[in-house]
Amino acid sequence: MNCRDFDDLLSSGAGNYRETPDAAEHLASCDDCRSLMRLLDESAATQAHFESQLKHIQARIVRDLKPVRPLAPYRLLLFTCAIIFLCVVAAGAMPFGMNGWAALNVAQRIAIFAALAASAALLAISLVGQMAPGSKFSFAPATLPIGILTALVFIIFLTFRARGEAAFVASGLMCLRNGLTYSIPAAFLFWLLLRRGAMLYPKLIGAAAGGLAGLVGLSVLELNCPNLNAFHILVWHWGVVLISAVAGAVLGAAVEYAERWHNSKISSLRVD
Repeated sequence: MNCRDFDDLLSSGAGNYRETPDAAEHLASCDDCRSLMRLLDESAATQAHFESQLKHIQARIVRDLKPVRPLAPYRLLLFTCAIIFLCVVAAGAMPFGMNGWAALNVAQRIAIFAALAASAALLAISLVGQMAPGSKFSFAPATLPIGILTALVFIIFLTFRARGEAAFVASGLMCLRNGLTYSIPAAFLFWLLLRRGAMLYPKLIGAAAGGLAGLVGLSVLELNCPNLNAFHILVWHWGVVLISAVAGAVLGAAVEYAERWHNSKISSLRVD
């Protein structure tokens, strides 16, 4: 048997070619064919190891798989956000006579509540979009809360006049407390809704949910508080939105850190 005959034997796929007397005799005398066989043996061993690793990875993936609840339709989630927003605002405004609404003139009502409605709609759209992986956004989720906070500052200064106020801190702290009183339950309700989605970026979705909850508190204050001082509204009313958005981002960052720490801990235990 020569090298060509041995190559034909290998190509035929015969599994017992080593036991063939002619093949064994040729391998004993041919260095090139022995080198080829060593390479083939190493390749087979590598392939077997790769297949073993692949099966191990597949087993780990299957072990960690969990059933996923289908996400509600996009419009239904937006409608739920609107219901939460309006219900909490109504609960905060109706028992107190809406003195703030009565103190506003027509232009101020249109300016401030149109801005609040537009801001709430944009944040709700961003919030619902972040619940579903792969969603496309007209406005970047990272910059939208900052843009809304900035726009509200300009609208407040354009709509209201600044003046001195004797009880600025005392009355302001009361408004801040009242605004947060309604922002906190709204944030809790939004969180219950968010739990049904996939929160890939908890910090961003926390800022959006906190900002939306803060707009609830701001809306309640604008309906109830008759103080039209621009400084009062900017520091204490707008401050409710700022505090809520920052708190949401901080809580989201804490959740993100906790998940990362938990996953790294599990990975280290499995490696050990």
